[in-house]
Amino acid sequence: MAIVCAFFVTKNKKNMGVMNLKGVRELGKFVFLITMFLTATFAFAQNEPETTKPLTDMEVIRKVAVLDIEGKMYENVTISFKSITPDYFITDKYRVKVKVVDRDGKSIYKKTLKNAFLYVFSNGQIQVGKPNFNQILVTKTELTDDNIGVIREKEGVY
Repeated sequence: MAIVCAFFVTKNKKNMGVMNLKGVRELGKFVFLITMFLTATFAFAQNEPETTKPLTDMEVIRKVAVLDIEGKMYENVTISFKSITPDYFITDKYRVKVKVVDRDGKSIYKKTLKNAFLYVFSNGQIQVGKPNFNQILVTKTELTDDNIGVIREKEGVY
């Protein structure tokens, strides 16, 4: 910063008094420019929540270590999500079919959620529900990298 200040002040030695005033103005403009640049950089680099669009006509299958279905706990299950786009002939609602199977192949939970969307995020998190109302949430644990899930059809997952 001292080098920049010295450059602006000693630019022209003929009119030292006039140059000092000019140099201070140029230095002020330079400092203002740097401040605006850094402010803009930090404003765009904030940690904002990740957003995504709903998946349509996709099937996602996850092995879940612990799954809570309406208060009942299940271990080592496989959950599959299948998003269905409306055909506008029979129905005009988006749907997501959810099927939970235990390790023996026995069906535990099978449901079609109407007016629901399937969201898959880059960190592996899966959400099913309406906008701002999650009915199913499957996330990875940070310590063991296992999937854990919660299904709350009526009250939602918060």
